[in-house]
Amino acid sequence: MAQNWTGKSLGNNFFQFLLRFFVKYGGRHIAYFICYFVVLAYTLHPSVLKKASFYLKRRFANRRGLSGLFIDAYKLNLTFAKILIDRAVFGIWGDIDIISSEQDRQLCKDLLAKGKGLIIITAHCGCWQTAMSAFDFMEGDKYVVYHKTKEDVDKHAHELSGGVSPVKFIESASFCGGAIEIMRALQNKGIVCFMGDRTYGAKNNSLAVDFLGAKIKVPYSPYRIAAAFETPVAVIFFPYKENGKVDSVIAKTFFVEDKGAKAKPVAYLKEAEKFIQSLQTFVEKYPYQFFNYYDLWTGDNND
Repeated sequence: MAQNWTGKSLGNNFFQFLLRFFVKYGGRHIAYFICYFVVLAYTLHPSVLKKASFYLKRRFANRRGLSGLFIDAYKLNLTFAKILIDRAVFGIWGDIDIISSEQDRQLCKDLLAKGKGLIIITAHCGCWQTAMSAFDFMEGDKYVVYHKTKEDVDKHAHELSGGVSPVKFIESASFCGGAIEIMRALQNKGIVCFMGDRTYGAKNNSLAVDFLGAKIKVPYSPYRIAAAFETPVAVIFFPYKENGKVDSVIAKTFFVEDKGAKAKPVAYLKEAEKFIQSLQTFVEKYPYQFFNYYDLWTGDNND
């Protein structure tokens, strides 16, 4: 049976409290140690195992048996828990190391120098949550198109520190999917980040692309906006490297040609496929860093 995206956090409020408690009073490595046991208990729960299985059965299609699925789910959940711990460390103690190459930093500067702003497209993989609070490798006003539901109890780094967020959030479920705020940001040469692996609001804001052997729905509006404003697009991922280290990797950059005001969603298939191909390369290299805990392939993936 298909399982749609609900916005509910994988860990409940008690888990989040434990995570922050051990980070604050024990530090990163004590929290890491505790999470091995907490994650084991979580992964033993049938509903948690099922949520992880949708992706894992496609990523490791040749594996068979419940034991193999359990081990993969444990590794996936453990990586996610460590990433949440590092985000809490960043929020509470300000300790994070986001690594980007000089070549990537210069590429971002060159794209921004064109004066059309910059659209970043990333996915729910690696340390995307931490990176949303630490885009300090690029200059300019930064925005993230994002939808936080009542069931999402995860806290951003600035919420843990009590400080002001270094990025502004644009509600993807608002009127027109936040289009007015997005256009204003780009007109002011800002940087706008989209999640390219989930659709935004209305179901007609999507097109189908192949990912891990079957079709999923992804948004096309970021590419349409990029074409309208002649804004360069950068596909960026943030793989987790343990102990507070995060890579910032530009997987691909491109411009979107103007396809006309009446262009249908399929007109942006080539751009969506560029993103998905980059995402597929990411999950091949980092199989335990893709965190969509629902069925993308048969369910609705609204964000």
